[in-house]
Amino acid sequence: MTSLVLGLLALLGFFLLIAGVRLIGLVAAFTGGAIGWCLGGALHQALVPEWSVAACAATAALAGAALGALFIRPAVAVWFAVIGLGLGLLLGGVMVERGITPTAPVPAPSTGATAAPEQPATALKAARSGLIDLFGGTVDELQDAHGNTDRFRAFAGIGGRLVAQLKSRWEVIPSATRTFLTAMTLGGAAIGFGIGIVFSTWAVAGASSALGAILLLGCGLPLGATVTGAYRCPQSIAAWLLLIGAFTLGGWAFQMRRFEARKQAEAKKDD
Repeated sequence: MTSLVLGLLALLGFFLLIAGVRLIGLVAAFTGGAIGWCLGGALHQALVPEWSVAACAATAALAGAALGALFIRPAVAVWFAVIGLGLGLLLGGVMVERGITPTAPVPAPSTGATAAPEQPATALKAARSGLIDLFGGTVDELQDAHGNTDRFRAFAGIGGRLVAQLKSRWEVIPSATRTFLTAMTLGGAAIGFGIGIVFSTWAVAGASSALGAILLLGCGLPLGATVTGAYRCPQSIAAWLLLIGAFTLGGWAFQMRRFEARKQAEAKKDD
């Protein structure tokens, strides 16, 4: 049964990779559903604490998928805004660690005259240390859950636990550096949202290609390794990101090439 599910998801990823512009509704619904699931699980206590975490996350995911299907292009623009947010945060972190930001060192606690001030780069490195183990631990917890019900509940609670952990790490960073990183993330999100609105067709093709690459590689490679035994899946995150990036760019170029060719053919018929 697991192999069948992986195969169907990999097949869906392939079609999104080569024909995502035509499957725009599915892309928008998936984006809205994923965002709704994360928000529902993270804001469970604030929204409806009498419900279970799974019920709150599932309801929010259903509402998000419906809104995504109704407002297709804004949903894809939100997808690009999320990507821009991540890139802005990454760029801001690199700038802090390279010491090229305007943030000043934070004075150390008054433990003596010789105490050195805390550098923003040091605090940032301490905050992001162990992030891979944190996300890996949540995945292991999901895999160790017994039965579909326990696994569903564990998956629904991942968002809330990750938010709590990330919040505690965020508070370790000096306030001036937090302000700078916030500005970078908001700027990246705004740029990504603007790109998704202005270049809507390109944005749809890019979003569907990224989702297709994730599904095709994330489900197809483990399935192929299990069935054939001819290779092993990549072990490093960098290798996965490189593969996903290459497939995303390839699918993006393929879809836009077909779109431009169809557009030119329609223009010739009109002439």
